[in-house]
Amino acid sequence: MFGRKCTLCGGKLNSRGICEECGLDGSKSEKNYKINQGSCDGEPLTHVHRVDYHVPEQKEQKQKKEQNMRGGQGLEKGQPEYRYHEDTAQRRMSKREWEKDRKKSVAGRVVAVITIVLTVVGIGLSVIEKYGPEISSWADTEFGEGKGTAVSEEYQYDPYEYVEKTIPDSGESAEYVLSTGRYIVGTHIPEGNYAAETQDEFDTVQVNDSVNGVYLYEYESKADNHLEDLRLFEGAVVTVICEDTVTLKTDNGQPDMQPGTPNPITETVEVRTGEVKTAGTDFEPGIYDIIASGEAGMADITIYNWEGEEMDTLGIYLGEDATEGMGFKYIVLPEGAVVARTDGGTLSLVPAEAIASEDYLGFYENLY
Repeated sequence: MFGRKCTLCGGKLNSRGICEECGLDGSKSEKNYKINQGSCDGEPLTHVHRVDYHVPEQKEQKQKKEQNMRGGQGLEKGQPEYRYHEDTAQRRMSKREWEKDRKKSVAGRVVAVITIVLTVVGIGLSVIEKYGPEISSWADTEFGEGKGTAVSEEYQYDPYEYVEKTIPDSGESAEYVLSTGRYIVGTHIPEGNYAAETQDEFDTVQVNDSVNGVYLYEYESKADNHLEDLRLFEGAVVTVICEDTVTLKTDNGQPDMQPGTPNPITETVEVRTGEVKTAGTDFEPGIYDIIASGEAGMADITIYNWEGEEMDTLGIYLGEDATEGMGFKYIVLPEGAVVARTDGGTLSLVPAEAIASEDYLGFYENLY
């Protein structure tokens, strides 16, 4: 052994052939050792490396055989046997499945937030209901007599709280008997303070005034309604829905009412049962009064903007003995508006007598 060196580390061998540095037995043949070799030596570069390399080859073959006999459960037939990491599985997920999981996650968060909000509100209401008298008493002590009652009472909505404009007290007394339809303040009825008299408890008076921020939806059976206090400013849109008529009374109607302009539309258009007609295609865009004849049925009106997006919809039940009367005054139909008569008698689109403006689309842009 003299003069020989260790084939592993290059160290000296002793008289028995044992390396003095690393302890390798140099007396054995080198074929018994595999130095700097791996399990992938001799395999093609495209082969799949087995992660579970610790499984003995015979045992691994036995497992494959048993798996094939069971029909390949867990792995597709012919699929390489290696473990997937979580990120690999995520990449294999289809876009549709990913979107579905994402939406479920978002929906879950939304439901959780709503649940929390409702829970907090419920707790708050329970506290007010249970400890209302104590809160009222504390407020009386801290802020003065009577303040506690205000705290415990329900908040009363004031639709005119932030209105800066006022209507003069002086003016003309007048009454206006209105059927179902829309009326422009300053064109059809003068500006003023009004009281409404309805014939049915569900006859409604609606006010849309985007300039002054007044929005009302009033009817007789509604608690704390404002039918006796309707402040109608110039430009506001008043919508009346009733079977017969609603009467508006004022003692300070303003005399400087602007007269309406003549309607450029002159032809009447008929929409029969089952028909759908479009403004700009089947008839001239403009402002019409819709009059029904015969049996009651639904009239559906849909308004679109210049991009073809839906802006407003109106469904009205018109005809004999209909709860919304025989007609609807002042329907503004810009280009692209669709009128459909789903059932009932024929509808007649009659040009309105006086109009406030020929800006038909602008009417809906300023309505809300």
